[in-house]
Amino acid sequence: MSATPHKHSWQGWAVLTLWLLILLIITGDSIIHLYKHDTTRDYLFASRQWRQGQDPYTYNSHAGFFYFPQAAILFTPFTWGPPQLGEILWRAVVFGLYAYALTRLARFFLCNGKLPAAGTFLVLSLLAVPSSMASLRNAQFDLPVAALVVLTAADIAAERWKAAAAWLCLAVALKPLAAVPLLLFGTLYCKLIPRLAVGLLIVLALPFLNWNPGFVAHEYVRCFETMRWAAHTGEPQYSSLRCFETVVFVTPGDEPRYSDLIGLISAVGLHPPEELMFAVRLLFALVYLGLGFTAVRRLGGIEAAWTIGALSTDYLMLFNPRTETCSYVFLGPFVASLAMLYMRQPDRKWLGCVLGAAAVLLASDAFPKIGNILDFHHLTDLWLKPLIAVLFLPVLIQFIFERRRQANHAHAQ
Repeated sequence: MSATPHKHSWQGWAVLTLWLLILLIITGDSIIHLYKHDTTRDYLFASRQWRQGQDPYTYNSHAGFFYFPQAAILFTPFTWGPPQLGEILWRAVVFGLYAYALTRLARFFLCNGKLPAAGTFLVLSLLAVPSSMASLRNAQFDLPVAALVVLTAADIAAERWKAAAAWLCLAVALKPLAAVPLLLFGTLYCKLIPRLAVGLLIVLALPFLNWNPGFVAHEYVRCFETMRWAAHTGEPQYSSLRCFETVVFVTPGDEPRYSDLIGLISAVGLHPPEELMFAVRLLFALVYLGLGFTAVRRLGGIEAAWTIGALSTDYLMLFNPRTETCSYVFLGPFVASLAMLYMRQPDRKWLGCVLGAAAVLLASDAFPKIGNILDFHHLTDLWLKPLIAVLFLPVLIQFIFERRRQANHAHAQ
């Protein structure tokens, strides 16, 4: 397959049509039903509050602003003009960033550093874009942060340390949970550490461009207070889980737990105490770190960088207690790209097909209802996606231990 697609190949037009069609449909729906399904109202409120020197944080465990002040600042350009224009521009920018990230992913992991053929990018898009649709609809920061993690892996594979550090610092500025890939990449790649230190100092100082440093210092305190409150509000109670007619944890006046490992465990009627889950998170943080060290030692630079990205996102999905179904856009690109890699290997083609199906199932939120007979999202809510993340871990372990270090003859671009 040629690494450079013909400009007028049908695959190229199919790729363009696919991306534009999804963007137009989802953006159009967001304009028609303004603020019905998305979080931009929270971002808009926080950004305007910040500019006016007022507190953007609120005590609402599901519909508030749970980010650093930098996120409110970075969202500012999308608050200028009518709300509908902001909805369009925000989704166009973040979906474009995701497209660029997938292009880089295909180039460094699937195409030996060459531009991906249109057919290659078409298949990758068909497998990786579905997991992004829920996040694109909700307009959350998950989609751009997921793209930034992929770009980090691509630039580490190319030994572009400054660019990789910049992507990680920007990701943390947008969403605190990006600290997980930042810590994992930073621990395993020492060349990142001084660059991350400088980048994080810049990110930390950004809000102090505000005219009132005392207000900024107070808002940092409010930020951490709000996040801590949201993480611990309420005492566990029980509620019926629709697909298994069993029970799950809820907090008073709250919805069921999120789509993390606890959501999966709760789906079968088990309810581990939070103290136990804290210990489990800590233990598996060490397990994932150990796997990362092993990957860096055993694999070539390209495969190791990809593996660290995959490990960090898999850990996030399972052990972040606020993982939502739309958060699985983090995992989608890595499941999809490994599926394509294995589909090219005769002895692993079956596994590639299974992974490809798993990548599509990460879009279960978007599956249409079949009358009153089948509501796939209703049936799989909370447990299917974390199950995929659990099963992806042994696949990653197999990838690490079966592949030997190989010279990287191509430079990831």
